[in-house]
Amino acid sequence: MIMTFGKHRGKHLRDIPADYLVWCLDNVSTLQPTLRREIRIRLGIQTGPQPNNLPVVARVLDPWYRQLAREFHPDCGGSHASMKAINRARELLVELAGVEK
Repeated sequence: MIMTFGKHRGKHLRDIPADYLVWCLDNVSTLQPTLRREIRIRLGIQTGPQPNNLPVVARVLDPWYRQLAREFHPDCGGSHASMKAINRARELLVELAGVEK
């Protein structure tokens, strides 16, 4: 799917940095439902109800990541370096937990 607005307008979702997509989910209230769903899929955020038998990491990883992204995103007063570290930490946790992206 193609991004329809913002600085990444016209780019495919796979080519847009994850931190920007997280920001879109948390801050763009007029996001089209289809685009919101595709962004959630791209970020590996489960779109339906999460079963309780998932590993703890899988249940807490996405909320943890979104909270840190809101706090440390460069557009919110954070730095590019801190967002890179958060993104890398998420990648490692996903690998360790065996959760699909």
